[in-house]
Amino acid sequence: MRAGSRRLAWLGLLVCLAVGGCYSSDYRRQTAATATMLGDLALKLGDYCRADFKLDHREVTSEEMGEFYYALKKARSYVSAASSNTGRPTYQRLTRLVDDYGRLLGDVDRYRLAGKPDPQRLAEILATQQRVSGEARALVNELHERSESS
Repeated sequence: MRAGSRRLAWLGLLVCLAVGGCYSSDYRRQTAATATMLGDLALKLGDYCRADFKLDHREVTSEEMGEFYYALKKARSYVSAASSNTGRPTYQRLTRLVDDYGRLLGDVDRYRLAGKPDPQRLAEILATQQRVSGEARALVNELHERSESS
């Protein structure tokens, strides 16, 4: 390999390392943002359940539930885009969080559409909501701790 080619190869490697370092930082930031979003929306789902899906004396509509489905779609898209991080424990936790949020959302929407109160089912859903919210908080805390120690 000629000297000019070697220099170009080294420069390319340095750029890749620099971009990789930025990506790693971006991975933490985006993963924390995704986890925070899902945790916040899980809390809102719990609030909707406790309010019997009524806002200002009217029923929560399917269109209003769209924000929860859109967030799930965005989270799944991010998980797919960040799949080069599958070896990271935080990626695995995020994948589990997205799956758990998706199941929670499905359970909440089925409960909403059933249209009749079921205290036992409501308690199960709220317990799941608490678990999903806790998963999200724990992941965000872990990501923040890792970024501070880096």
